[in-house]
Amino acid sequence: MEVSKPEVNLWIGKSADDVLAEAFHEIRDPIYNAVGHLSVLKSVELPAEEAQQYINLVLNQALYAKEIIESVYQYMNEKREGQ
Repeated sequence: MEVSKPEVNLWIGKSADDVLAEAFHEIRDPIYNAVGHLSVLKSVELPAEEAQQYINLVLNQALYAKEIIESVYQYMNEKREGQ
C-alpha cells in the first residue's frame, strides 16, 4: 500500500480552525485503523508473513498520519511567516 502525501496546497485559503478540523478528521481514520491492526497482532498468533502484512499496514497508516501533521505544521508556519 502506497502512502499518498497530503499537500500543503490542500490547506491554502482556509482558516487555521478549518485546517485543524480537517486535519484531525483525516488523522482519525489511520490512527483508529492502526490501533485495530495492533490489537489483532497483540491478541492472536499469526504466521510471520501475515504478521508482517499487519506491521506494514500499521506503518503505512502511521506514515500517512505523520504526513498530515507535517503538512499542517508547514502550512501554519508559512501562514505565520506571511503575516
